Amino acid sequence: MKRKRSFIAILVVLALLIGVYVYLSNRPPDTPEVVDKEPAIDISKLDREKIVELSIDNGSLEEPLIFEKETKTVKKGDKEETESYWVNTTPYPVKLLQSKVDELSRSFSSLTAEVVVEEDPQDLSRYGLDKPTATGTATLDDNTKVTIKLGNKTAEGTTWYLMKEGDPKVYTVYNQHGQRLNSALSDFRDKTLPTVDATMMSYLNISGEDRREIEIKISDDISEEQATYGIGLYFMTKPFKRPRGVDSEKLGENLEKLSGLNIKDFVEDHPTDLSKYGLDQPKLQFLIKDTEGNTMELSFGNKLDDGTIYFKTPDSDAVYLMDQSRMEFMEFEPMTITDKFALLMNIQDVDGVTIEGRGRKNTLSITRKTEKAEDEDEEDEVIETFFLDGEEVEEKPFKSFYQSLIGIIIDMEKPHTAQGTPDLKITYHKVEGGDATVAVHPHDRDFYSLVVEGDMESEFLIYKNRLDWVFNDLDSLIAGDVEE
Repeated sequence: MKRKRSFIAILVVLALLIGVYVYLSNRPPDTPEVVDKEPAIDISKLDREKIVELSIDNGSLEEPLIFEKETKTVKKGDKEETESYWVNTTPYPVKLLQSKVDELSRSFSSLTAEVVVEEDPQDLSRYGLDKPTATGTATLDDNTKVTIKLGNKTAEGTTWYLMKEGDPKVYTVYNQHGQRLNSALSDFRDKTLPTVDATMMSYLNISGEDRREIEIKISDDISEEQATYGIGLYFMTKPFKRPRGVDSEKLGENLEKLSGLNIKDFVEDHPTDLSKYGLDQPKLQFLIKDTEGNTMELSFGNKLDDGTIYFKTPDSDAVYLMDQSRMEFMEFEPMTITDKFALLMNIQDVDGVTIEGRGRKNTLSITRKTEKAEDEDEEDEVIETFFLDGEEVEEKPFKSFYQSLIGIIIDMEKPHTAQGTPDLKITYHKVEGGDATVAVHPHDRDFYSLVVEGDMESEFLIYKNRLDWVFNDLDSLIAGDVEE
C-alpha cells in the first residue's frame, strides 16, 4: 500500500510540472515597458533650400572656406529644369563632392542637441568656447545669418560642446557636426575620375618607361587591309608589327577594374616643379576612350613606400595620390590578351590558297557566283564551289582543312632573325587582289620561326609538331576523307 501511495504522489507532481510547462509555453509575452523618449532639443531649424552660402573656419585652414550656391538650366527630355549646385570661392575653385557640402548644410538646417549643459555659462573656457576650435555660418536668401561655434570634445569623446550666436546656452552635439565644422578643403573635394564605359571601349593606349607601348583600337578604326588579318571587335596595333586580334573577354576582365581608379588624396594643386613627383617625364601613361566620346587620361610618376603613387590628369596641374594596387591591371603582357593565330585570314576574303612544303605544292581555290533573288524581299544567293588542285571537292572537308591552315598557333614570343628556307609556306590570294603570306623556318630542334609577309625579322616561335597535323589534314582532304 505504501508503494502505491508513493507512485500516485509521483504522478501528481509530474502532472503539475507538465501543467506549468504548458502555461509558460502559451503565455503571451510580457509587454515591454514604454520608455518616454526625451524630445529633441532644437538649436537651429531652417529650410535647407534657402541656404545660399556656407562658411567654416578652423585651425586646419589658412583662410575660411566659403561655399556659394549657384543654379544652372538643364534639359530633361523636352523640358528645361533649374538645378542648384555648390561652388567654393576660397581658396580657389575645385571640383566639389556635392553631397559633402549638403551634409555641412544639415548642421545648420537640422541641428539638435543631446543635452543643454549650462543655461547661462560664466566661464566659456571650461568648454573651449572662449576660443572656438571652429566656427560656421549659413547665410539664407533673405540675408539672415546663422552662426555656430564649436568648442572642445566632451570627456565622453563622442560629442562636442557648441553654442549658437545669439543663444547663451551651451549644448552638446553629436560627433558628425564637430567633424563637419573641422573639415579641410580636401574633405569636400570630388575624388572620382572621368567616367568611361569599359564595355563600350573604342581605344586604349598604355606606355611608359621600360615597357612596350600597347595600343588597342576598335575594328572600325583600322584600315580594311589590316582588318583582313583577323576577326573580332578589337585589334592590338602595338607593340607588334601587324595588328593582332584581341580576346574581348580577357580584355574585359582587365578593364573591369577601371571603376576602381580614383583619387586617394590631394597632394598639390598648383605645383611649380613636377619633377619632384616624377611627373615631368611620367613613368606610365594610360589613355582609354569609349564610343560615347568619354575619355580618361592619366600620367603616373614616382611610387611611395606606403603603396601609393603620384599621378595627374591632363586638364589640371594638380598632383594626386592613388593606391598602386588600383592600377595593377595595366601591367598585363600583350600576348595574354591577343589571339595566338599565326595569320588569321577570313575565308570570305580569299579566293585561293597555295601551300608549299615538304617537297610538295598544292592549291585551294573557291569560285563564287551570285544568283539574283526572284522576289525583291529576298536576298541574292552566293553559290560557292571548292577545288583542290583543280578538282572539285565537297564544302565540308575543304573548310575543315582551311581551319587547319588558319589554326596554326604561336607558342612563344621571341624577337629574332629567321634563317634558311621555309618548311611550309602558305600564300592566301585575296578577293580584293594581292597576296598575304605566312611561312615557318627552322629555328632549333623544337621550334620554327614564324615569318609573315616575308619579313625575316620574326617576332614569334611555333612548335615543330604543329606542321604534322597540317599535312595530315591535307592528306585527308586529298584522300577524300570526310569527318561526319
